[in-house]
Amino acid sequence: MLSPKIVPNNRLIAYVIPGIKKDVMQSIRPCKITRDWMDNTPARYAYRCIPLTAANSMGWEILNPVDAEISWTGQENGDQLNIKTAHQDPFGPKPHFGSGTVTWYIPFLFRTPPDYGLLISGPANQDKNFAVPLDAFIRSDWLPFPFTMNWRMTEPNKTVKFKAGEPICRIMPYPLALLDDMQLEIHDMHEDPNFMQEVKQWDKQRAGNYQSQRKAEQQWADEGRKPELKELWDSNYAKGQAATPPKSKHQNLFKCSAPIDKRVK
Repeated sequence: MLSPKIVPNNRLIAYVIPGIKKDVMQSIRPCKITRDWMDNTPARYAYRCIPLTAANSMGWEILNPVDAEISWTGQENGDQLNIKTAHQDPFGPKPHFGSGTVTWYIPFLFRTPPDYGLLISGPANQDKNFAVPLDAFIRSDWLPFPFTMNWRMTEPNKTVKFKAGEPICRIMPYPLALLDDMQLEIHDMHEDPNFMQEVKQWDKQRAGNYQSQRKAEQQWADEGRKPELKELWDSNYAKGQAATPPKSKHQNLFKCSAPIDKRVK
């Protein structure tokens, strides 16, 4: 038997499941930074949280192919799901595991380089009432069959809507040995006086910025002006500025590549 091809270290391969006739190129994309709830915060201030937007941009999203309304009876025996879809789609939501679990079959079988797997989750920083995505870790460096994406209904008799085109799954390559090789140690901060001084300086600066924000917001409220929050936020974190510059390149966002169709026509 021939051995499968070894995936290069900088590649993630998505093999299309044999027999699929639909255009799967529209089923996957790089993760988007934007979120509706973040758009709706005052002056879109949620996007000023760099760690939040960075997490939004990590990985690739698999999209729900069809409008669907789903409810669960609350019973554990059998599937006990009521799933209504706008039309039939082989990769739309289905019952499979029971216990209020909704399953999406994925049109791809992913392969990662040796010593990498895939971290599977729902879209980052995105919530949905009465349903939660189930996280998983896939040994995609060798596993010869595809995974499913699953959401768990949390309340009986509540209807949950999934729109066509909304992300229902995020995939992110992850080094297998990282967590096993990483040693977590507890120290007192005074053991590193230089770092402790940086922490104090940063804390003092943030406290000053906070007071300036409150003062400006109160002044604008008294004058009936609309807050210009972008003028109030300290951008040192966004710029990677600190008492000691970071040794590695400061990166606020991740720009995962768009899928390239390499199939033989």
